[in-house]
Amino acid sequence: MRKNNKNDIGFFITLGFIVLVFSIGFMLSNPQPSKAKDNNVSYSIEVLKEDGNWLYKIFKNDILYIKQDYLPAVHGKQRFASKKDAKQVAQLVVQKLQRQKIPLITKEELITNKIAFQPL
Repeated sequence: MRKNNKNDIGFFITLGFIVLVFSIGFMLSNPQPSKAKDNNVSYSIEVLKEDGNWLYKIFKNDILYIKQDYLPAVHGKQRFASKKDAKQVAQLVVQKLQRQKIPLITKEELITNKIAFQPL
């Protein structure tokens, strides 16, 4: 009878291992998306001058999502030099949002897009 217990334990360990391997294989062959894509999301941009300074607002489905008063990625609180600069940066942010990327703007992107700012 002791032999049967050892065989039973070995059988259940083997069975458990086989189930585990098949489960992992199934999960790898049918990956779940990490984020649900929502095709009904729309973004719009508003560039305006407040208190003599340019800024932009990004709306997601007509709800204020981002308000950017200052240039991103630069030292201190630097304002946008022009309406064009504010609009260009807003468009870069929206492009990243549409690709479901973090809308982080780098100093290199400001330079590439000829956005005016004061270097350190």
